[in-house]
Amino acid sequence: MTVPNRQMQGLEAEIQLHERFVTGLPGGRRLVLRFFRLAGAMLQKRRLAGVDLTGSNLSNAKMAAADLSSALLYCCDLRDVDLRAANLTNADLRGSSLRGAKLYGARMDGVDLRDARLARTEARSPFRVWSTDPDRPAPRPGADGEIRQGVDLRHASLKRARLGNARLKDADFSGADMASADLTGADLRGCRFADTILTGVDLRSVRIDAVSLATCVLDPDASARASEGAVRQALDAAEAWVASNGQRGQVADLSGRDVRPAADAFAGRRLAGLRAGGIRAIDVDFSGSQLTGAVFRHADLRGAKFRGCDLRGVSFADCQLAFADFTGAVTGAIVKEDGTEVSTDFDNANLTGAILDFQAPEPPPGPSGAVEIDLAC
Repeated sequence: MTVPNRQMQGLEAEIQLHERFVTGLPGGRRLVLRFFRLAGAMLQKRRLAGVDLTGSNLSNAKMAAADLSSALLYCCDLRDVDLRAANLTNADLRGSSLRGAKLYGARMDGVDLRDARLARTEARSPFRVWSTDPDRPAPRPGADGEIRQGVDLRHASLKRARLGNARLKDADFSGADMASADLTGADLRGCRFADTILTGVDLRSVRIDAVSLATCVLDPDASARASEGAVRQALDAAEAWVASNGQRGQVADLSGRDVRPAADAFAGRRLAGLRAGGIRAIDVDFSGSQLTGAVFRHADLRGAKFRGCDLRGVSFADCQLAFADFTGAVTGAIVKEDGTEVSTDFDNANLTGAILDFQAPEPPPGPSGAVEIDLAC
């Protein structure tokens, strides 16, 4: 649900008054909109420093490059919000849900991401706790009777975000992409980091529980770097196999490999039948490649680019595809040599924030409207 036009007009008038307030012009006043429904609001590049939006629903709002420094965003619904390059310096985000939010390049120095204290229960009439995220059950009261809710940053894009000296407690970064984020002086003890991408992050001055890094994605290890040449050779052999109709080379089998050291080797390739189950290919660029019949099942493809790819018959089942880009990609079915028809499969894939702008396929020549392809080795 987006903001109705009439409400948006009223909001625009209030924002203009707030911008006058921020810039010190006469007639301005601070914007206070607590517990408002502002889902889908268009607020790019607006000067909203110090605004009070406590408890508001801003899911899917467009707030790229907005100035939200010192803003009160306490317990807000910020799921899937676009905050790329936004200024969130010293903002209060306690208890907010930022699941799937785009925070690429956001400035978050001094941001308050601690848990929120929602209510104090009493023996006779405890408060009922409202949760902004239906997938995020309300926490139970602690021993002191207070209910605390940590910030939800699951599957958020925090690439190059500045979180220096940020105040965090019980924040959930599970599945988030924090590549090259600045965490200087941040206290991350007690936070959750399951499958979090922390590549290019300097952790030397960060206070963090070592055990929480166990499942994090860090920079490629020595083994992955050493196998870069083998990955490139496998791709060359795969192209030779396609070009010679199976007379030379062979189908590339990269199953389970970390191919990030060869990230620049996948674009514009003819890689029909690629076997890539379980590969780690975060931010790898496959743009323009023919990947007909490829199998990526269980692969980590967060942030990968499939722009203009031929993805007919490709299996992305159970893949991590958060923020992947499929602009102009073609999907559809193929018919294997044994007569089996296979369609592009996204079953149980995580597509949080992915760009799913597919191109309509051309009328295919095969039976049942499918492309015939020989994927035998």
